[in-house]
Amino acid sequence: MPDTNRKIMQQKKVRQWTKWPAVIIVLAAIFMEAILAFQYNYARAQLEEELERSTLMDLITSALRIQEVLSKAEVAVSNELVHAEKQIDDPQYMQTVLHSLVQNDKDNIDGAFLAFKPDFYPQEGHWFEPYVRQKDGKVELFQMGSPEHDYTQREFYRMAMEEDVPHWTDPYWDGDGACNWVITYSLPIKKNGQPVGVIGVDLTTTWINDVVNYYHPHPSSFSIVLTEDGKFISAPTDSVASEALVNHIVALFNDSAVERKVVGVGRITRFKFYDPEYNEYGRVYYASKKSAPHWQILLVCYDSEVFGELVELRREMFLWALLGVAILTLIVWLFRRESRKLQESQLSQERIGAELRVANEIQQSMLPHHMLQLDDVHIYGRLVPAREVGGDLYDYFVRDGKLFFCIGDVSGKGAPSAMLMAVTHSLFRSASAHETNPARIMQTINEASAEGNEKNMFVTMFIGVLDLPTGHLRYSNAGHDNPIVISNGQTEQTGSPHVQHLECDANLPVGVFADTKYTMQNTMIEAGSTLFLYTDGLTEAKNVRRELYGEQRVMQVMIVCASEAMLPKQIIDTVSDGVHTFVGEAEQSDDLTMLAIRYTPARYKSILTDRFTLQNDVHEVTRFGAFIKHVTDQLSIEKALAGQLRLAIEEAVVNVINYAYPAGTDGEIDVHVESDGQTLRVIISDSGVPFDPTVMVKADTTLSAEDRQIGGLGILLVRELMDNINYERTDGRNVLTLVKALHPES
Repeated sequence: MPDTNRKIMQQKKVRQWTKWPAVIIVLAAIFMEAILAFQYNYARAQLEEELERSTLMDLITSALRIQEVLSKAEVAVSNELVHAEKQIDDPQYMQTVLHSLVQNDKDNIDGAFLAFKPDFYPQEGHWFEPYVRQKDGKVELFQMGSPEHDYTQREFYRMAMEEDVPHWTDPYWDGDGACNWVITYSLPIKKNGQPVGVIGVDLTTTWINDVVNYYHPHPSSFSIVLTEDGKFISAPTDSVASEALVNHIVALFNDSAVERKVVGVGRITRFKFYDPEYNEYGRVYYASKKSAPHWQILLVCYDSEVFGELVELRREMFLWALLGVAILTLIVWLFRRESRKLQESQLSQERIGAELRVANEIQQSMLPHHMLQLDDVHIYGRLVPAREVGGDLYDYFVRDGKLFFCIGDVSGKGAPSAMLMAVTHSLFRSASAHETNPARIMQTINEASAEGNEKNMFVTMFIGVLDLPTGHLRYSNAGHDNPIVISNGQTEQTGSPHVQHLECDANLPVGVFADTKYTMQNTMIEAGSTLFLYTDGLTEAKNVRRELYGEQRVMQVMIVCASEAMLPKQIIDTVSDGVHTFVGEAEQSDDLTMLAIRYTPARYKSILTDRFTLQNDVHEVTRFGAFIKHVTDQLSIEKALAGQLRLAIEEAVVNVINYAYPAGTDGEIDVHVESDGQTLRVIISDSGVPFDPTVMVKADTTLSAEDRQIGGLGILLVRELMDNINYERTDGRNVLTLVKALHPES
């Protein structure tokens, strides 16, 4: 009996022992699933934050692109308004104004019109509404005003006349003029201070979809453009963005009962939708405030693309976890529990490290990754972040004979600073694409950065524009360290190289206040001189004794670099070596960025020099054409190239004749021609009103020379035919320099 009881007790113990592994495995599986769920939710939250950041960037970029197109139209109308009001008593001249409006911006303007009060020109009849439009590659002029087309009742006329302010209409079908869906911009025309009519342009809405859908973070993402009151404007028409889906999203946007969530630091709003055709859910983002000057931009994303890889990864990790738990025994699991936690932690750290390395590679790829060495300038830059990603930036590029460059330092460290750095870099590229004034470039960046800046982050920044032919430097400083100028000459007192800080105004950093006004300063950079720019990571570098590297040591190194006539890369290598030696084993506390620019203008050896002066009279063009033909004959230029040169130079001169001097004003135009046998350089100067043609976009030059009117394409055609075009306002004169290689095949 005792033996029987003992066996029963042993069997109970065995059954109890055999239960524990199953219980522990179940608990382990539950625990693992909880960890996976936490990781999934955390990763999903990170993806959502990243999507919100990229969406905000996309919305800002689309709004800026729309603003750029609309601003060009506004500027074109404003410019022609001046000419129209000066010749208000000449109805025939009004047609010239409309031709100029359409032909000077054929890429965007589909039609232009003038609409005057009834009977304003009695000789033209009761209605006078001349309209110019593009059709089949040609420009048509016709009269639209009639009892059937009473323009005085149209929105573009009433708003401009009654409100006496510029006005953009919502998209509408124009069956009489453009014969297309258009938006209209109109301005009142005044005589003796009173509105007597309107001038305006029609832009078709087809470009809007191309602008806002130029790039998106996911293949199936797309954008919809609505008016401020929720009316449809534009959306892509393809298999993803079906008409039914677009209508459904627009209806949700206009439905006040739809649940919405404000995200992206309060700058964007989100709501969800369901697509029954693909049986998928998605989300729609739009700016919490108006994202474009006149419209609202909606960005549509599908959840399957945003979180698809994450869901698949979670499923795979869950299956592997179950397999691991199934094959583990109680003892193995108990002994390996801590090691598994450690392994998972290491994998997580490696994943984070890999992501940060990728982020660093992306950040570095945004910066110029090569040394720029041209005939006129030699540039080298370097950025060494204190962490995996940093908040410093620098950039440079050459456009129209000018070097645009910047350097900046974002407040703070890590990923937030890196994001603001990327935004600032993109804003610099966008703002300087068609602008040469560094103060206005800085102003544009500041306005975009200050909007919704709830974290009060800011950027110290220096922007410069160096005219390569003359060495004229325009610059604007926003609280950044003053650059150092290493002049080519020596001081009289010591005989040492002349090294000094560039004098800069004390402007506020970018992003502090949206209404901050930035000043532009000027100086001349001598040939052979070097401009050295840096962030405070250089002067504030600390050694193990917490001593600062300081301005004095920087200036001493600059004197050494100047004495040995070092090139930009040698200068930055020398400064870097000096800082590393000083810092020693101390940890780098701040991002270190340096940029060196050496100005080395090439001397021009002319084999032909000639000059021609003409009056601002279009009848002078024939005589001037004979002069240019004589020049091309002297240089024995191939016939086709000679024809292109004559066409481009004549167009540039006609442009000056038409726009440099106010109507009724006489003026001279000086044309200086020189050639070294390899290139032809034409310098056109006048004392007329300031006008920078290099800020205009490129034109479509598919029309033949026989079909064009004199001055029709103007400076836009010149950009296509010449290799380089440069503008400077010097001593009260407009100076336009055209350069063309005479032997491009070599």
